[in-house]
Parts: sequence; structure tokens; C-alpha cells
Amino acid sequence: MTKEYAGFAEGSLLFQEQYAMAQSQKNGWTKSVNTWKCITINLSATHLQVKLHGLFGLIVKPFNADLDHTIPITDITSVEKRKNYFGYNEISVVFRLRSGGERQLLLYLKRGEEFLNLLNSMMN
Repeated sequence: MTKEYAGFAEGSLLFQEQYAMAQSQKNGWTKSVNTWKCITINLSATHLQVKLHGLFGLIVKPFNADLDHTIPITDITSVEKRKNYFGYNEISVVFRLRSGGERQLLLYLKRGEEFLNLLNSMMN
């Protein structure tokens, strides 16, 4: 039996980091929500998934932090490393919304360089 990660078959994962952090730039409220180590990042050849997990994820979820996204790679318009933050790489991901417009997520990853290189190689 193949293990699944919310729609991602185990063999299709190119990158996964649990206990990451993220921040949606949707509005002032989402920018202020603390997601210390309650985000999982999954990357396959076709999608980037950002999702809340664990006990802290359950606590954060009711605050509508805008941090449950499954984003087609083709909808990502830019990705860049911004800075280092207490041992985490801050990675900016901008993507198109199906409803129109764009959204920016800031991802804080221990293996940010690896993530950035993989995602950049898929976008070229």
C-alpha cells in the first residue's frame, strides 16, 4: 500500500519539510498569525502544497491564516530567497489565484536552498 500525503503519493514527493513556518501576505491579520513549526511543505513535479498540521495547526486553523494551499506549479509566478531567519531560509512564493489576482506566501524552511533550487528548475 502506498503512503499518501493529502493527495501526493509517497513516490511523487520531490521535497517535504514538516515543522516549517509560513505567513500569508493576504492581509494584516494573516501576517500576524504565528505558525511556529506547524506547517508541512510538500512539493511534487506538478504541485506545491502548504498545509497546517499537528496540535498547533489545529489551534491556528480557526484563525483563518490562509495557509492551506495546493498550488499547481504552473500558477507560481515567482519564487525567491529573501533572508535567513533564525536558521530558516525565508522563501517568497507568489502565485495566481483561481479567483483572479495573486497571493504571496512567505515560507520559512530549514532546507530552503534545496526547495528553491528544485522549484526554480521546474519553473524554467
